[in-house]
Amino acid sequence: MGSKIEAFFTKADREYPYPNAVALQNAERLLNYIQDINLEGPDKFVPTPSDSLYLLWSVEEWQFHIECIKNGSILYTFSRGGHKEASGSYTLDEFIPQLEKYLLLVEA
Repeated sequence: MGSKIEAFFTKADREYPYPNAVALQNAERLLNYIQDINLEGPDKFVPTPSDSLYLLWSVEEWQFHIECIKNGSILYTFSRGGHKEASGSYTLDEFIPQLEKYLLLVEA
């Protein structure tokens, strides 16, 4: 488990159980991708009652709401200035190109 995720769980209030191994693995892969492209990682990690992990990530005026679902899917909503720009559900490998497309808009 990545150090940022580990740090979160050492401070978590334990209201909900730890996300399952699949959700944690996808979250770690996603964080590694974010680090690889030299961006600051998510602002918030929240375990959900369904054994998933929700991440809130803000980059400039964009907000990326990403949930690593226990079945291996990524559920996401991207918003800009409070308006939804995109949402959907993909596997992590299908999700990364969607994320890249919107990150390019941040830099534009």
